[in-house]
Amino acid sequence: MEKIYIDKETLIFEAGQKADCVYLIIDGTVGIHLPTNNTTSPDFILSENEIFGEMGIINNTLRTAKAVTISKSSLVKISKDEFNKKLSSCDPFIMGLIRVLVSRLSDMIKKQ
Repeated sequence: MEKIYIDKETLIFEAGQKADCVYLIIDGTVGIHLPTNNTTSPDFILSENEIFGEMGIINNTLRTAKAVTISKSSLVKISKDEFNKKLSSCDPFIMGLIRVLVSRLSDMIKKQ
């Protein structure tokens, strides 16, 4: 895990990129833009104690959205290996539930 500081209006990742880490917001705000969004306004705004970038790692797929800081932000960057290690230690039922929910959400995003 690594704590990083990012300036306002900085691109963190784009849809289609390899999912190599997950982020936890310590301070600040991050906008999530779905590929179907043709505006500068984010589809979702995330803030303190929220996680993003997890879907590609859980599903072993490419990023499904673009993430851009809305304000100056402090994040914890968790590598794919660290995140998977944490997931592998949870109850198999919970892990299965997480995978199903992420898969359903990914399918919904693709249909938009």
